[in-house]
Amino acid sequence: MTFQNPLTAPQLPPPHERNLGAVMARALKDHPDKLAVRDPERALSYRALNEEALRLAGGFAALGVARQDRVLVMLDNHLDFVACWIGLGLAARVEVPVNTAYLGAILTHVVNNCGAKVMVAEGHYLDRIAAVADQLTTLETIVVRGPAPRVDLPARIALRPYSELAGAPAAPEKIDPWDLVGIMFTSGTTGLSKGVRVTHAHAYGYATPAVYGACSHDDVVHVSLPLFHIGGQWAGVYNALIAGASAVVTPRFAATKFWDEVREYGCTYTLLLGVMAEFLYRQPPDARDADQPMRRCVMVPVIPALDDFKKRFGMHTVSTAYGSTEASAVILSPVGGAEPGKVGWLRPDFEARLVDDHDMDVPQGTAGELIVRAREPWLIMDGYHDMPQATVDAWRNLWFHTGDQMVQDARGMYTFVDRVKDAIRRRGENVSSFEVEREIGAHPAVRECAVVAVRSDATEDDIKACIVLDTGARLTGEELVAFLKPRLPYFMIPRYVQFLPELPKTPTEKIRKQPLRDLAVTSETWDAAKAGVSLR
Repeated sequence: MTFQNPLTAPQLPPPHERNLGAVMARALKDHPDKLAVRDPERALSYRALNEEALRLAGGFAALGVARQDRVLVMLDNHLDFVACWIGLGLAARVEVPVNTAYLGAILTHVVNNCGAKVMVAEGHYLDRIAAVADQLTTLETIVVRGPAPRVDLPARIALRPYSELAGAPAAPEKIDPWDLVGIMFTSGTTGLSKGVRVTHAHAYGYATPAVYGACSHDDVVHVSLPLFHIGGQWAGVYNALIAGASAVVTPRFAATKFWDEVREYGCTYTLLLGVMAEFLYRQPPDARDADQPMRRCVMVPVIPALDDFKKRFGMHTVSTAYGSTEASAVILSPVGGAEPGKVGWLRPDFEARLVDDHDMDVPQGTAGELIVRAREPWLIMDGYHDMPQATVDAWRNLWFHTGDQMVQDARGMYTFVDRVKDAIRRRGENVSSFEVEREIGAHPAVRECAVVAVRSDATEDDIKACIVLDTGARLTGEELVAFLKPRLPYFMIPRYVQFLPELPKTPTEKIRKQPLRDLAVTSETWDAAKAGVSLR
């Protein structure tokens, strides 16, 4: 099939310049005293950010972190997180950002799978780490930022204050395109969370404004997505640094505060998840809605009320994109060309196909799984860390399998249809049904369960648990939520619970989830929201 693709190939620098070192070196040459990043407490120029990052890199080296060693980072949104990530990258060390909602078995898996010996964590997360410390096989040092509770840790794990981390400045390392910059954990399948091995060239190819086409040298970028996610770290801060722009990192997204922050800091550009845009749109109208400096954004996915959103908030240019941690942003709209329900066109530096279960091409207009590959090396992940079978499965027949169903129209434009893999997308987080089911199954009253997505009214999913109880056992929705709160991040706790006499099965006794999805929410479904039960 031949289509007229309105996108042009991004003008990327040579591969050896696609790394944090080259980005910072260019900034120090062109605009060293320009604001690079700020949070509500302090601000750093490009020169000051580089100096602080290198001091932190020296501190990590003093802790025994060598080239390409991993460091876990479990920090909130602020400048210290940015400086740690930049410092590790400049010194060719590997950042492993940790979702700050993780706890229990999920946190244990992430720490052990990456094999890091050193972790930087907020003091208020120390009790979660201590709760699983006897199961952590490689961790030797925790650098603690801020006040911390008294905890009991094995003697093999030492605590160090964050104030002592900044040491003698390290020298920037020579960085190759294939050197790892991070291991980013994603819960995109039915199994355990997988650590995506991200190279410097891969991260650059995802974050560069040459792809998104909206962030420019004069922009001030509003970043409210978590820095442990690619949306906050790459599409937010790194995107700004590559452009030579300025980034404003806020603690979290709050619809009631968003536009006030935009006005206060003079923000001109941002990335909005569809659920964030919905929350903003549902706020009561305000006479000042369009009286703010932001005129451009990338919205993923695009909300149905896009035209009204743009008119109300004076948003002249809304673009969109489709991507993943593993495979970069591979499908994009032209700048300002976002359409509700559409994703965009394929980047010219990638190849893509839509295929059936056997990797055979499907006809135009038929939904198929999107599989992709890059036209040059190191634009896609280096595999899943210490999970060779998962890597092989993802790269079946030499194409990366996204696990997402798309359909392509006569223009060549892609529309997202559904997820092939059994994943759930909730509040900007990928949720593995396997991990939720494992924790629900630990309740003594539960015989078996299945977790499915229920479409929410905010563009993404809510979570429904379908549960079969043991004979004579009793369990309520409230009791299940109370049981799960210390075991799961809040965004993984089901909003809906339905107790069933049995689950539909295949002839080989595998649970059939499609009938459960079709069941959706009924009068017999317990709803935490209606019951007034908080999932946090």
